[in-house]
Amino acid sequence: MRNVLFIVYYFPPMGGSGVQRPLKFAKYLREFGWNPIILCPKPGVYHTFDESLQQELDELDLEVHRVEAGGIFQKAAGKQAQKEVSVSDGIAKILRRISRLIYYPDNKKGWIKPALKKALSIIEVKKIDLIFSTAPPFSNHILASRIKEMTGLPMVVDYRDSWTNNHFQTDIWDWQKSILRNQERGVVATADRIICLDAFMRSELIASYPDIGERIQVLPHGFDPEDFDQKKETSDFEYKEGALNFLYSGLFYEHNQPDIFFKAFHELFKVRPEMKDKVRLHFQGGLDLRIQKLAKELSIDDIIVDYGYVTHKKAAQHLKEADVLWMISNFDRNLKQIKSGKLFEYLGTGKPILGLVHPSEATEVLLKYGAGFSAAPDNIGLISRVLETIYEQWESDNLPNAVEEYQHQHNRKNLTQELAQIFNVIS
Repeated sequence: MRNVLFIVYYFPPMGGSGVQRPLKFAKYLREFGWNPIILCPKPGVYHTFDESLQQELDELDLEVHRVEAGGIFQKAAGKQAQKEVSVSDGIAKILRRISRLIYYPDNKKGWIKPALKKALSIIEVKKIDLIFSTAPPFSNHILASRIKEMTGLPMVVDYRDSWTNNHFQTDIWDWQKSILRNQERGVVATADRIICLDAFMRSELIASYPDIGERIQVLPHGFDPEDFDQKKETSDFEYKEGALNFLYSGLFYEHNQPDIFFKAFHELFKVRPEMKDKVRLHFQGGLDLRIQKLAKELSIDDIIVDYGYVTHKKAAQHLKEADVLWMISNFDRNLKQIKSGKLFEYLGTGKPILGLVHPSEATEVLLKYGAGFSAAPDNIGLISRVLETIYEQWESDNLPNAVEEYQHQHNRKNLTQELAQIFNVIS
C-alpha cells in the first residue's frame, strides 16, 4: 500500500461542511491502495466542534499529525487545544476584510512554516509517494508546493472553492488580486494534477492558466451512504404529521440568509392561509436573534423548529426524516460554480430538494437529480409559486423521485476510487 501525505486544515474535531470531503476521502482511500497520513494544525479557535466526526475519525485509526501551528486562531485559543467561539455575521465580515489586507493567501498562513518542518520530518521516516492538498484555506496549497519543491514528490491539489475568483473577494483591490494570482500561478504551474468541483470552476481555471488543461479534472462533492445508516430512535426530529416538513441544514452566512424564504412563505400564506397549519420549517445549525426577530415580524415563528447546532450524525438522520430539503446560494450571478457542499449531501437522501440559486452548476445538478426544484434567490414571487407547486404535489402525493443512477455518481466511496485512480496515474 502506498502512502499519501494529506494536507488539510479543517479536520475533526472541527465540524462543518469543509471537513467532510477530506475526511471521507481519507475514510475510503485504503480500500483502493492508498494510505492517507494526515497533516493538520491543532484546531485552536473555531466556530463548531463535532464529537461525532471525531468519533468517526478515531474509528478509522488513521495516522494523524497535528502541528502547533502558531497562527492567529491557535494563539487566540491560549493554552486550550480547541476553543469554540461564535461571532455575528457583521463582525465576521469586518474581520475577513481586515485579514484580507494583512494575510496572503489567507489568515491561515501561520501554519505553513511549522507544517513544512513537520512534513519533511514525516517524509524522512515514512515512504511518502504523493502529496495531496485540499483548500480552502489556500495556505495548504502554498505548503504543498513548497514540499514538492524540496522533495520532488508528485502533488495533487484539490479546489473546494475558487481561489482568486472567490465570492468573499469581490471587494478587494486589484493589487491584492495580483498577489493572490501570482501565488496561485506558482501552485498550478507545479501541480501534477488539479481537481475542482464542477465544470464551471474548471473552465475558469483554464481561462486563467491555459497550460493546465491536460492536468485538471472535475471531482464533485458527494455523500456517504453510511451517514444515513442510523437507527431512527437516535433522532429527535420534531416531524409534524399531516404537514409538509421543510428542513435547512447548516449555517447561514453573509450573502445566504433565510429572509427571502421566510418572506415568500409570508406572501403565500396571505393568499393561501389554510397552508400555514400544514407547513413546518425546520432548521439545524442555528438561527441568530436577527433571524428569529424577522420570523416573528412575519408571523411565521410558530411554524419554525430550531434545533441549533447538531452533530453530523444527527443532522444526517434529520435529513432522512424531512419531506423537502432546501438550500440557498445568493452570490454574484457570474459566480456559477457550486458553493454549497450540503447540496450533495442532500442528494444522498433521495428527498425532493429546493435550491434558491441563480442559473448555475447547481441548477444543472438539481435538474439531473430529478427531484429538484429551483428558483432565483432574489425573486419572492417566483419562490412563492415554486413553494406552492411543491405543496400541491405533496398534497396529491405526487412529489418527484430522485434518479438513482445520478445519486450513485456522487457516492463518496465511488468518488474516492476516482481520486485513487488519479494518484495511480501520476505516482
